Amino acid sequence: MDFNSLGAGSPFYILKKGGDKPVLLQGVVKEKTTPQQKYQPQNSGVFNGLGMQHVTNITVTINGNDRIITDIPVNVEIAQRGDETYTGSREAMLQAVDAMVQASRKHISDVPYHKTVVAEGEGMFEVLNPNYAEEKQRIQSIMNLQERADAQDKRLANVEKQNSEILSILRTLNSEPVKAKS
Repeated sequence: MDFNSLGAGSPFYILKKGGDKPVLLQGVVKEKTTPQQKYQPQNSGVFNGLGMQHVTNITVTINGNDRIITDIPVNVEIAQRGDETYTGSREAMLQAVDAMVQASRKHISDVPYHKTVVAEGEGMFEVLNPNYAEEKQRIQSIMNLQERADAQDKRLANVEKQNSEILSILRTLNSEPVKAKS
């Protein structure tokens, strides 16, 4: 069902892909404006009549709130603008959700390859750019020195703790009265 066929009370779906996670909003068409012509700029800069299309504005009620979606092409079943996909067809939205899930599955399956690319790319940078290799070595040396300094700080803290315990024992021994021999 294209957007021109929608009327008041028709179901309406919005898939929002931006943010932390995708969200599916379901609502009902409250009203729709009469379709009007809108010019679409052509990349060639030459007007050939193909750039004209009919669009409408649709007011949708979702969870008790009205939202106006402007300039929706009337002769299509599903439309996308930015991170949002719009349709009045449950089947079209099912296809959009399936396409989104399939794309994410593809990205997930590509993760091991991309991790390898990053790891191998590091080696390639070192071969192609000696400055990169020197900087990486310098950073590693600094990190090693920092680790050694941290380890020495821990050992020094341990020695100080032991010295404090020994001094405490010596003070205790020095403060005890000497017993006379009988």
